[in-house]
Amino acid sequence: MRGVPVLMKAFWFVQVVAVVGTLAWGKLEIDREHALRELPQPNQQPRTVRPLRDDPSVVSDETLHQVLWRLRPRFRGPQPKINHVDHALRCWGLAAEFSDPECLSGVELRELLLDNRQFAEAWGPKTAPFIAPDTRGDLVVRTQQGQATASHVDHTLAGLAEVGTPLDYPVLTPKGEYVVGDILNASLKDFSLNQVEYEWSTLAYLLYLAPRGDWYSTEGQRLSFDRLAERLMRQRRSLGVCGGQHRLHTLAMMLRIDSETPILSPESRAAVVAHLQDATRRLVETQSPEGFWSLEWPGEEEEGLRSASTGPMGELADRILVTGHVLEWWGIAPDQIQPPREVVVRAAGWLAKSILGLTDSQVARFYPFLTHGGRALALWRGREPAEVMNGYVPPTEDESGSE
Repeated sequence: MRGVPVLMKAFWFVQVVAVVGTLAWGKLEIDREHALRELPQPNQQPRTVRPLRDDPSVVSDETLHQVLWRLRPRFRGPQPKINHVDHALRCWGLAAEFSDPECLSGVELRELLLDNRQFAEAWGPKTAPFIAPDTRGDLVVRTQQGQATASHVDHTLAGLAEVGTPLDYPVLTPKGEYVVGDILNASLKDFSLNQVEYEWSTLAYLLYLAPRGDWYSTEGQRLSFDRLAERLMRQRRSLGVCGGQHRLHTLAMMLRIDSETPILSPESRAAVVAHLQDATRRLVETQSPEGFWSLEWPGEEEEGLRSASTGPMGELADRILVTGHVLEWWGIAPDQIQPPREVVVRAAGWLAKSILGLTDSQVARFYPFLTHGGRALALWRGREPAEVMNGYVPPTEDESGSE
């Protein structure tokens, strides 16, 4: 019977070890969940995604120069529309400089957005600041509140990321100096999978966060790039800004980044590839003989055909808008997503001819989506627009169109 106490001691020892192990495992899980609920630690410098191809058959040097010269950012003066400045910055980048004195350089475009002194000089001291801390103390970008504000949620943040703005870059507000990282933190805190626009938020997170794993939104939603990809693919193809093309652009960027630093599960990557291949198939099938697409580019969907409609700027504007956006995301998409090259050549030819045929007033009205078309043509020549125009001598006579 003397062995019984030994057995009992062994039993209780095993039980204690089990309890301690369970408690330790539980603490690790709690710590892990707590860590996930904190805002993710971003990369100080955003990732860069370069074009993959240089194909002179898509657009010649001469035509490309002519198109981009028409899209130079002539915004020096009072009250430049912030939506135009946003788009000009992401199109031209920080290296852009122009001989035209009416143009803002790439650096000046960014300062107009991030330095309230420059913004107030352009818009007047009575205009509310473009970027300022809110009542919580979070640095937010005024959005969809008029021409002195951004047109889309996180569009400015994504554009800053695309041109390589580090998170420690200063943001000067009427209430003191902040940094771009404060804008990102506010976006992460406010992000919801159910918000109306999520394309630019996801793009900004791709460039500043990858390869960060899972994290939680402040309302308790568990987020990952798999989850964001699923969200981008679940909406009807033709719906959303610019005929749904911004979601496709962000998915193409996701594939490019995943090819360098895995951020997607194999299943999610396969789903994104299939989704973009399906979009390409539809675009090939619905391309007009002239080369353009309209807002009805998806053709037959599960919900039926999209009802034919024309945007507020007219049929030509819609065609330029969709065609330019398509060529832009194809310009960075991997080979497995590409259409036959003759589809690209036909679309680029129509786009360039259409942009060069616009009047000055049309260029001014269509400017935001024209920048997508101009950048798309540059990407197909393996460069960003500023790289194309470096050292370019402008025409001696005004070739910017006529009324």
